[in-house]
Amino acid sequence: MPSSNTPPSGGGSEPGRGDLTPQERDAFKKRADELGRKLETAKGHGDPASHPDNSADGALLGAAMRISTELIGGIVVGSGLGWLIDRAMGTWPAFFVVFFLLGAAAGITNVVRAGTSMKTGPNNPKAGPSVRDDDDDK
Repeated sequence: MPSSNTPPSGGGSEPGRGDLTPQERDAFKKRADELGRKLETAKGHGDPASHPDNSADGALLGAAMRISTELIGGIVVGSGLGWLIDRAMGTWPAFFVVFFLLGAAAGITNVVRAGTSMKTGPNNPKAGPSVRDDDDDK
């Protein structure tokens, strides 16, 4: 007795068994090739003119990392100095709180400066004139 997993013997095919006619097979190959081309283009491996330059994304990521590092660095340095002073003087948490707030203010100031310079920098043609400070004259 034949197993239920084996295909039926004989030349006929049953509907729904996965057998394709030559026309269906050709149509399937055409759709698969078209999908493959679309995937390659979407991944950037197709036409080089179809995908944007990734250097702008890298520059934005670098700017974001710099800004976040400045904010976190200000808070960490301020907190560390406050902790050291409190530990030396035995005044926990007075200097820690004060220097934490000073570090946070310095970090936020650096973030605002970086954001302003990115907005008004030479790479942004829509930006207005940049604000000069004393360091620009040197």
